Amino acid sequence: MASFVWLLQGTSPTTIDATDIIQFAGATFDSAITVDAYNDSTHVESSIGADDSSGNTPNNVKFISQTGGGAGDSQADWGDGTEDIDAILEAECTLKITFSHGSAVAVTANTFFAFDGTTPATAPTDIDVRAAELADIIFTQAEGSGSALSITDSGSATDHDFYILVSASPESVGEKTAFAFRMALTYT
Repeated sequence: MASFVWLLQGTSPTTIDATDIIQFAGATFDSAITVDAYNDSTHVESSIGADDSSGNTPNNVKFISQTGGGAGDSQADWGDGTEDIDAILEAECTLKITFSHGSAVAVTANTFFAFDGTTPATAPTDIDVRAAELADIIFTQAEGSGSALSITDSGSATDHDFYILVSASPESVGEKTAFAFRMALTYT
């Protein structure tokens, strides 16, 4: 049987359950992000509105620049100043997503993207979402399945770990709750 486990990484990882929300916020849980600015913190919000990640010191990756780094690399700040994104370590990435299967399988055609929460091809409204896989040099504006982040294929194993950097910015005033993330893949 196949399964996914999503974790918001931090000092201790926080499991993201099916009814939880990945909350991008200002400096603290539930604080607003200024239009055209990016998240200063990332949290796991429970279905009842609690900060499930509060005791885990969750990782935050803040998008800074698409091509302003060395050799035109994307840049982000993950807690120690602006750096090229290919300098981030596994433990510093926003998300760790594990795909598991009862028998060894290879994973191909793996993608990650944000969408409106209803139709995978439809980008979220008024939100700029940037995503990158560990070791990427450029962020992908991963909005809708047609603009998904392509993730490296993975050889035969029972567990496949994927490390993703994610950052988000509102493009208009108001709370943005009508969007979701999806990881899609083929296994054989």
